[in-house]
Amino acid sequence: MRRGVLAVAGGITVLGLGAVAALVSGGGGASAQDDKTSGPATTTALVERMDLVEREELDGTLGFGDAAELAISRNGTITALPEEGAVIERGGTLAEVDGLPVPLLYGDKPFWRPLQVDLEGPDVRILEENLVALGHADASSLTVDDVFTSATTAAVKRWQEALGMEETGVVQLGDAVVRSGAVRVSQRTATIGGGAGGPVLSVTGTERRITVALAANRQGLLAVGDAVEVVLPDGSRVDGSVASVGTVVTPGNEMSGTGASIDVIVTLTEPAAAGALDEAPVDVSIVQSQATDVLAVPVEALLALAEGGYALERVVGDGRTELVAVTTGAFADGRVEVSGDLAEGDEVVVPA
Repeated sequence: MRRGVLAVAGGITVLGLGAVAALVSGGGGASAQDDKTSGPATTTALVERMDLVEREELDGTLGFGDAAELAISRNGTITALPEEGAVIERGGTLAEVDGLPVPLLYGDKPFWRPLQVDLEGPDVRILEENLVALGHADASSLTVDDVFTSATTAAVKRWQEALGMEETGVVQLGDAVVRSGAVRVSQRTATIGGGAGGPVLSVTGTERRITVALAANRQGLLAVGDAVEVVLPDGSRVDGSVASVGTVVTPGNEMSGTGASIDVIVTLTEPAAAGALDEAPVDVSIVQSQATDVLAVPVEALLALAEGGYALERVVGDGRTELVAVTTGAFADGRVEVSGDLAEGDEVVVPA
């Protein structure tokens, strides 16, 4: 079959691929005689029933989130630091000063005073929670509350013994660092052999995540919990979801041509799928629209009607075709939703 000038009937014209055809009214479609003149090469495709998903890809950066400085209050000489990339959990050593470890404890606020018997406060509770979690006390020997008792002193001494420290029963400032959870070392900011008593590490969270700088005026594009696909640098795709949509606007930069933006955080369903990648550029693929269980054809099969709208050239057998007016819907992946006098399995003409 050739796409050239089809028979004229009814004065309705079709423009497609530079060819002019007439749409014949009546019946289930317009009859068209095969043109005997030369024209563009064509092939055919089937009308298929499928789901069409239109996606948009946003630029993102895969990493561990923003880094923050971690400081210790103990004075002395730094004798050891963890390697970059190391994950430090509760009880792990963040630094070593004068040969003694400075461990990480979990809590929602730092220690701001020496802790000893008869003191009361939320910092005491944080200490006791960690002593129990690390196995230096249990519910039968230590009541976790806001009061530093003799039982707390005994548990502190057991902890100090395990660390190789003097067993005083008093927790001095700098004996530990309190954070909300485990940390990942992104950079050493101090040097072994240097003085302690200040920032020693730059740390991040341990959860791998993607940060997307989304144009501020598109904040409503995504919502917490939305499913997304993340395209990794090697082209592989992994599932993810929106963890947070920022409300703080970062001003644009005229020099770089960037506009005001907010940070959208995406987490991976299977973080291990990202391997060891850090600060890697990725694409975050989001669904803009979706049509389910619809008839679809290649976009190239559409013929534009001069009077407006579209038609398809359907094969009817014996080398004959007919033009069928259609209404278009969703577009995705080179295909378009169509409705009209069509059925699944119909054969339509497309450019070769």
